[in-house]
Amino acid sequence: MSMTRSLTLVAILALAGCATSFNPDQIRSEIAAQTGADPQGILEFTLGPTTLALARTLFATSSGPNVGDTRPLAGLRKLQFAVYDLAPGRAQALDFTRMNVTGWEPTVRKRTPTSSTVVLVRGAEGDTVGDIVLLTAGEKEAIYARWSGRLSRKVPEQIGETVSQGGPDAVKRELMTLTEQPQTKQPE
Repeated sequence: MSMTRSLTLVAILALAGCATSFNPDQIRSEIAAQTGADPQGILEFTLGPTTLALARTLFATSSGPNVGDTRPLAGLRKLQFAVYDLAPGRAQALDFTRMNVTGWEPTVRKRTPTSSTVVLVRGAEGDTVGDIVLLTAGEKEAIYARWSGRLSRKVPEQIGETVSQGGPDAVKRELMTLTEQPQTKQPE
């Protein structure tokens, strides 16, 4: 291997290790740093294989007709989700667009007087992405979601549309339905 190739490989590996890491604890710390107060209440969950089947069904049917059997969340391996209740009077200070993020490609970066939203992707290969992160905050709550796997490039677009149409509350409603237990019909 030539010296140039070796240095290029070392540089790529070094940069890959410098990507911003996301998890519920780090987002909680970011909220506290920006607002000066810890979130008042926190709801966090991670969906595993069983509940992911429900997520795939929900997103496949809500995103319109599918081409063949390719569903936007067909390659989903993990979903992290957290809702943070913001301290009264502190929401205006929270702006996820100000976060210093490395190693991720922003697909949505939006700030309004009452909200901020960032959608980030990484691990793009062809028509898929490996990771998607959503950070959105409204007047009372902030939401963090992370999808990992081999996901359609359409998913970040759909997330952005959901936020644009209904704000953080729309994202929360969509993702919270994933945790609802299916209703079973009672025998008559």
